[in-house]
Amino acid sequence: MEADMTEPNLILFSESLLSKWGFHDGDIPDAYLDWCDANGHPYPDDWHTVLRTLVRTRLAPALDHRVDLVDIETNHNPIRATKVDGVDVTDRWYQTEPAVTLTPDCVEVPYADILALYAGATA
Repeated sequence: MEADMTEPNLILFSESLLSKWGFHDGDIPDAYLDWCDANGHPYPDDWHTVLRTLVRTRLAPALDHRVDLVDIETNHNPIRATKVDGVDVTDRWYQTEPAVTLTPDCVEVPYADILALYAGATA
């Protein structure tokens, strides 16, 4: 039996920018914690800071839309869109259906890149 050599990735879904409960409700994904444990890597001290950085550097630049972002101090999703292409979407943060459809629907970030953000590792 061969080992899986596929590098694991975190998937950042674009629609998460439009919801209080987006990005795993702001929680660090269990799969990432399992990867850290399996590889002897530390956990991030502040997942919300890591998540905000990933959204600003990986997801937002990939979007086909102009998106205004805001940081929120909360136990839930800490980074959300306030406007999409100039239209206010804050009234939709608490709805079950997104206010608009963002494209692309997601971006993938290798776990090693996430680790490099907070542990000084090289990806």
